[in-house]
Amino acid sequence: MTILVAVKKNGKVFLGSDRITTFGNEYVTDLVRGSKIIKLKHAYLATSGYSLLDNIIEHLYRSNHKMMENTFEDRSRVFSFFLELYNELKKSYTLVEPGKDTFASMYNVFLVVTPTNIYGVSTNLSVSEYPRFAARGAGSDYSVGCLYGLYDVLEDGFELTRMALEAACHFNVYCKEPLDILEVKLSDFGKSFKDTHKVPASHLTTFTTCTGLQNLCLVSTKGKAGTVRNGVPARKSVSPVETKKAVNGKAESSTSTAKVAVAKIASKKASGKTASGKKLAVRKPAKAATAKSVASRAAAAKTVPRSKKPLTTRGGKARKGRKR
Repeated sequence: MTILVAVKKNGKVFLGSDRITTFGNEYVTDLVRGSKIIKLKHAYLATSGYSLLDNIIEHLYRSNHKMMENTFEDRSRVFSFFLELYNELKKSYTLVEPGKDTFASMYNVFLVVTPTNIYGVSTNLSVSEYPRFAARGAGSDYSVGCLYGLYDVLEDGFELTRMALEAACHFNVYCKEPLDILEVKLSDFGKSFKDTHKVPASHLTTFTTCTGLQNLCLVSTKGKAGTVRNGVPARKSVSPVETKKAVNGKAESSTSTAKVAVAKIASKKASGKTASGKKLAVRKPAKAATAKSVASRAAAAKTVPRSKKPLTTRGGKARKGRKR
């Protein structure tokens, strides 16, 4: 299983993944070239699903297949790449069982990242483009929730990617560090790494443990508190005393306004008139019932005749007992 995360923030794009690989009931995190980030000629690619797809892409890469020249400029080009990949699976690798797929279908899902765009590819080859962030894999629900909560708070796309990966590793048993993160730079494209389709360790930042937000602090930017930067405050921090004063000032103004409103209502009731000069309608209390009326109702109740016919059994004889 896997977690893949891509983030676009402040004109920069980042891609990250974990390193866990499972074999039935076993897992490993220290495979040689175990990074899940694949470098193509014009894009970075990462996949979650069968690790066999990694072998296939490596084989196509080393054989200089024409699909490796794809520029991934837009969604249509991305779809063309995976359509060719699917055809190769059926033609050369016999990995898709014929007769049982209505549309093109693969078990794996993918993230494709360029210096400006983030694409997600589903198992049925549908391609989606994301404006801010995307996640794929077993822990993607936790990563997306983390990114939603922190995207407008953290300014650093690298830290956003790390936190999203750590959230998946913390809550999902099928995600586990080490975590690999890289910044997608334009200078990396148009060329290939020597003798490998995997990104070398020199281009990756790897975390062996999860650290959370330990090295980050909350500071204010443009007069508003809520932006986090890595250890160095960009502007003056908002102190707890200043925050308390602001809150108390707001509360005091609200209380005084309420007091004025109550005073106005009280003065209107005392004068018996509204602001327009009209008289206020006053509801009169209901008259209390007199003792005479109560006694007359009791006497009338006693004069009502009651049925004295006793209950009978099926045989017709009178039966003593409770009345209905």
